[in-house]
Parts: sequence; structure tokens; C-alpha cells
Amino acid sequence: METERLNNSAVDLSDFELRVLGREWNERLLQLTQESPVEAGKFRIYFDRSPDIFAIPQLTSYKYRCLGLFKGDELLGYAFASYQKRYVNRRIADVIYLGNIHVFRKGLGRVFLRLLSDRLSGIIQKNREVKYIYAYILEQNIPAMKLSGHGYFSSRVVSQISMINILLLKAVRLSRTYTIRRAKLADVDSIVELLKEEHRSRFLAPGMSKEIFVQNLAERPQFGIENYYLAVSGDDVVGVCSVWDMTALKKNRIQTYGPTMRLMRWVYNMVAPILGAASLPTAGEALKDITIAEFAVKDRDPEIMEALLRHVYNHYRKLGYHSIIFGSSSDDPLLKAAGAFLSREVRSNVILGTLQGFDSQEIISPALIYADAVQI
Repeated sequence: METERLNNSAVDLSDFELRVLGREWNERLLQLTQESPVEAGKFRIYFDRSPDIFAIPQLTSYKYRCLGLFKGDELLGYAFASYQKRYVNRRIADVIYLGNIHVFRKGLGRVFLRLLSDRLSGIIQKNREVKYIYAYILEQNIPAMKLSGHGYFSSRVVSQISMINILLLKAVRLSRTYTIRRAKLADVDSIVELLKEEHRSRFLAPGMSKEIFVQNLAERPQFGIENYYLAVSGDDVVGVCSVWDMTALKKNRIQTYGPTMRLMRWVYNMVAPILGAASLPTAGEALKDITIAEFAVKDRDPEIMEALLRHVYNHYRKLGYHSIIFGSSSDDPLLKAAGAFLSREVRSNVILGTLQGFDSQEIISPALIYADAVQI
């Protein structure tokens, strides 16, 4: 009988099993997720995926499975395994994104990962084109990082991403170098070319083509061509970013502010009414934010990216939004574009694993990891 040592006691893995969870589990999963927010030090945040926890995996993958950890009839945890086509070494490959991992009873994280590893190993052996598994883990989420170091999936930290939360407090000056305007359908070809070139250079970026672009326009809720902003110089489109209010899919709720963030919120809310900005919500209320879902600029010029952010900043500040979510690889020079704003950076480790083993010729520390702000 297979056992595993955990917290100085023997855990019998045969007591547990994984089951595929369908949409009938939606309300239960939402409830359990709310009861187990992500903790990073003294900061606790709840990534609210209501009303449909299955919506984002469906949008970002060609197939997905929600796998639940059970002991008898008791649901103890769940994770989404999303099958995607992403760039690996500048070529499109089939990968699995392991996301939304939650364990509702302490001490069972290793059990869950072991069972997930066994399940996905069996799937991959039958489906040889899928080789890589990846996940994002908050840098300050020490328990999760310890679990990732136990060698399941032959995993390793390959890089970091930075999610920048730009607070919309004081109006900013617009760029005098670039004209910023909303996109039209006639701009699709120019947008796709910029995004294709950008995604090709990024590890784990999704594929981009005109067909994929049009499909995204059709399938994303509350999203259309007008959600794209263009930077124009003369007659040339030199930059693009898409701006998406994802409230229909997810909401970020800070359940506990740490001492530093609590003080910052107090000072911020003293100043916000004077400047005509929206006050930050109390603990548990949703932040009103927008997500930079895609972006690309000519020659990877931070000045063009900053021009786009300045325009988006002023527009959504007037509409009462709290922040802009802008994410990229932590080593990306384009992050300099966020330096002009009041912001907070949260870093996550990118975990890359394989059940077929890494070989010596493969990427160990890839530059320009893709930060998927839509699915995080």
C-alpha cells in the first residue's frame, strides 16, 4: 500500500481520489474558493470568478478539465487543467495550464499534487504532443512555493512575471509624440501583425492570427474592436493594447489589507475626493479595474507603451475605475512604461514542468515570459 509522510503522520493515498467536476459544481466551487483566499504574508485576496468559474478556462483553452480531490464524498480541493496552444522556443506547442489550485484542508497539498501528477502523466502518455505543464505562483505564497519544490511534474521555476496595479489617482499628461485612438475593423490587419510579432518572441504566449483575433472578438463578453487602443505616428500604427473590464468573468476582492496597504489605503482615500478619483473599496468589496489583455509596440519601445497607458489611464479614471492591471515578464523593459504612475507590483514565479523529463538542450531560464492577465 502506497503511503506518503506528511506533517509527521502517514497519509494513505488510497484514501483519496480525483474526479472530474462538471458545471453542476459551479456554486459549490465558488463558495469554497471564497472561504479559502490566496494568502501572501499578511495580504489576503479572493479572486472571485462568479458567476461562472468555468468561463475563463473555456475562453483560454481548446479543452479543459476541473479535477476535484475527494476523500469519500467530501470535496477537499480542486484545480483546472486547461489545454492550450502556446509558444515554446518560438514554436506553437500543446501545453497544459494548471490553474486555480485550491486545497480546503491544510496538509493535503502534496497529496493533491501527487494525484494530479499521476492523472496528468497518464493523459500525456496517451497524448504525446502535450509535453509541458505550467503554473503561476505568487512569490510571497510560501506554502505553494514549497510544494512546487517537491519535484512533481519535474517542475522548476523558470522565470518571473510582474503584475502592475496602476492606481488611477491624479490625472496625467497625455503624450505629445503619439496620437491614441480607438481601433476600427479596418485596423484588424495592422493589429494582428503587431500582436503576432510580439507573441512569437514570448515564452508561453498564445498563438495569434486573424482567425484567432476575430474569434476573440466574438467570444469575449463585453468586448469588441473598440476595446483596442492604437498608438499612431503619422500614418503608421506603432502600438496597440486591448482594455477589458472583466467584471463579467472575474473580480478581485482584497479580504485583508496588511498594515502597509491599510495605511496606504487610508492616505489614498483622504486624497482621492480632492483629486476627483474613486476611493479604494473596503475589505471584501470588489476593485473596479480594467485589464490590459494584450499589447504590442513597434521596436518594443517603452515610450509608445507609456503613451497608450496614459490615454487609457485618464479615460478610465473619469469613469470611476480604481486601477489598470498591466502584466509582463519581470525582465521586460516595457515595464518601464508603468514607472510614470502610482502603482504596486506583485511578482509571481512561473513554474514549468514536464512529465517526459527536461533534456539538456531545452530552455532553462527563458527571457520574456508571457504574463496572461486574462486567466491569472
